[in-house]
Amino acid sequence: MGKVLDKLITQRITFLLVSSKRLHTNQHGFRKGRSCETANYELWRRINFALKAHRKVCLISLDVSGAFDSVWRHSVLQQLISAHCPQNIFSLIKNYMSDRKIEFNYSNQTWSYNTERGVPQGSCRGPLFWNLVADTALQLDLPRGCHLQAFADDLLLVVHALDVTNLANKCNTVLHNLVEWGKLHKLTFNPDKTIFMPITFGNSLDPRAPFNIHMNGQAIHAQSNLKYLGVTWDSALTFTEHFKTVRKKADIITYKVSTVAESFYWRHRNKFRRIYTSAFEPFVLYGHGAWGPRLQLTKITQALNTIQRRPLLKLTRDYRTTSTEALQVLAGTLPLHLRAREIFAKFRLLTAKENVKSNRTLILASEFEDKFDIYTKHPNRWMSIPFGMEDP
Repeated sequence: MGKVLDKLITQRITFLLVSSKRLHTNQHGFRKGRSCETANYELWRRINFALKAHRKVCLISLDVSGAFDSVWRHSVLQQLISAHCPQNIFSLIKNYMSDRKIEFNYSNQTWSYNTERGVPQGSCRGPLFWNLVADTALQLDLPRGCHLQAFADDLLLVVHALDVTNLANKCNTVLHNLVEWGKLHKLTFNPDKTIFMPITFGNSLDPRAPFNIHMNGQAIHAQSNLKYLGVTWDSALTFTEHFKTVRKKADIITYKVSTVAESFYWRHRNKFRRIYTSAFEPFVLYGHGAWGPRLQLTKITQALNTIQRRPLLKLTRDYRTTSTEALQVLAGTLPLHLRAREIFAKFRLLTAKENVKSNRTLILASEFEDKFDIYTKHPNRWMSIPFGMEDP
């Protein structure tokens, strides 16, 4: 019953926030229609926009120390008050958050400590409560040329300016504002895990230049790679390191599957094909929101086809000297770079709502219907679909 109540509370609060348009558009975590792909694609769009304007660009990945465990419950309640949360729901949440204690039992002794922080992890409302607090950071008045986005507790800052001096000043200003925001909500940032990466694409920035960026008095040094939501971004935007990592993991997965199931799948090749299409391809093509716009690069095409080669050898059981193109034909599968183009085009069309040009045909996003949003109606007006052994 506790899980049912948890779900009901989450639905009511989500409806309240959606109907009042209080959920920030830059929050991609635990949001309907948002995902890691939308977060990475938005990051790419921001970088690309700044580079086209011939500006200096950098990324800063921020780490909130113990985010979900450190959320100040008073901040959550304050945001619910600002959203005009119904009194019955607010009282229920306030009662749940009041008089919370941590007990530690050891050697027939008990220690009890009061706690005012943390949201219930593993619950439906935990991420929602975190988003309520994190949205206040996304609402900060940032200098022009600064963009802050979040996926749950993963905060990422995109800063662009005309020169390195202005770039560093903007970075320091935003970092100072975020530290002050954290103090207001009893949250702290970890400078040791904060990553600063200048974008060197097109020789826009020299990674060896002194940037003089600090957080809490600690210098933040430039790095050439940054991992964001499972995708390794590099300063040159080639995604070479990302595909190297993916290739290693894909080879390990292929080896383990073939070792464990070799005695079974050699007679049931279609079983291995199902694993390939439903598990291997989605794993390799994850992150297309980030590297999808760079699919025209020969390096990415070669990397994808190289990653595809070993699973195709297991699928077709052909000689190692067989060319990758022949393996793709024998297996009856699309080359992986073409599959990537297909998936990225669908993502742009159905999720990003962008028009897509295929050969000479322009496909309009407006021609496709949006998925129905259940939160356009109050949860108590949702249609109930019963299930059971009886005929409908």
